[in-house]
Amino acid sequence: MPLRRAPTLNLPNQLTVLRLGLCGLILVSLSITWRYAVFGALIIFTIASLTDWLDGSIARRYNLVTDLGKLLDPLADKVLVVCALAGLLERHIAPMWMVVLIIAREFLIMGLRQIAAHKQVILAAERVGKHKTISQIVAILVSFVYLSLGEFGFGDTPLAQFLGAAQIYLYWFALIITVFSGAIYFWKNAAMLNETIAEKPVEPAPDILASGFATTVRMDSTGPALFPAFKEWEGLVTVLGQGAQIVILRKGGIAEGRAGFKPRHDKFWLFPTQFHQQWEQTKPTLRRFAGPAADESSKDIVLEYFAEVTDAIYLESWAQVARLDGEHFWGESLLRERFDYHDRPGMTPGLHLFIVRVFRINLPHRLAPAPAYEGCKSWIEIPLDWTTDIATPVVPREEFATRRSRILAAISAVPSATA
Repeated sequence: MPLRRAPTLNLPNQLTVLRLGLCGLILVSLSITWRYAVFGALIIFTIASLTDWLDGSIARRYNLVTDLGKLLDPLADKVLVVCALAGLLERHIAPMWMVVLIIAREFLIMGLRQIAAHKQVILAAERVGKHKTISQIVAILVSFVYLSLGEFGFGDTPLAQFLGAAQIYLYWFALIITVFSGAIYFWKNAAMLNETIAEKPVEPAPDILASGFATTVRMDSTGPALFPAFKEWEGLVTVLGQGAQIVILRKGGIAEGRAGFKPRHDKFWLFPTQFHQQWEQTKPTLRRFAGPAADESSKDIVLEYFAEVTDAIYLESWAQVARLDGEHFWGESLLRERFDYHDRPGMTPGLHLFIVRVFRINLPHRLAPAPAYEGCKSWIEIPLDWTTDIATPVVPREEFATRRSRILAAISAVPSATA
């Protein structure tokens, strides 16, 4: 998780939790003995249904979509419908076999979501699933209105008779949509029931792959192919590998040349190093993820992560860098020093930003130290091939897309020409 982020229980999620609470009030209203029990349930059910529309609308409009919301929202919908149908079933309104089929469908989808969660995948609600929920809500509302008219003494009016006759058709329509949406859901996610993590590497989403520069694998005439690696402080490689951070900020080392650091590759090994690692220049919370290590000169280098760049941006404004404070573990003084450094010809104030999707390989590689890996430089080449490794992303695709969007929105909100 990022070091600091907006509260998970944001407004849309609060509305979803409220809907769950209203489900309990519906059961209370339908369970106690009073004249307007169904009318009370109708009012509560209507409010709860409105929160279903409102939480999704707010989440999409203000980019407040979270994994918690993706899990809670469809769950709250299911609980709301089941509570209402249970009350109507007791009043001999909703056909029992239809209610059983509807509930069975929801249990099957919940099972599929559990399998997905075990594989670190969040299954968001499908659009046809929303249509299913709407059809169920409409059928339930009609039944509640029909029963409420009877409570107020209007059970023999033409409106009540029309609603009473229309109920069965609405339940049939809701049942057809429910079964159809469930079939679509299983069809789209059928592969998940058979695949295992070890079968093949998990590829990143094709719509977020980097463009504009390409990774080059160089063939060494005296040995195996050489693959690019990016040197980073060991502690920061750890947090990148745990998914606590998905950004890299870099100015460049002394050995980078006159112009400084350049984004040369869109895919590379994360090469942990303690060279110039300064714990006092990082945020104290970094210690929760990685503690100071022993002298690296006497040990092999362990490589277990590689990264793919989705976005490479040069930040010319300090305000842009400041807005990323909650997305990384570097200290402000260190970043400010790097941002302002431009003592060599051709360098300008600013920092390179990489947004990276990190993958963990199943069996880490051990690499003996070598003079070619030393020095104040970002890019090196190593004889290790990530294409032969089984790898899984450390951050699920949908969560990564959400965090990436938040980062891009933060830096785009600041004019790039101001410092």
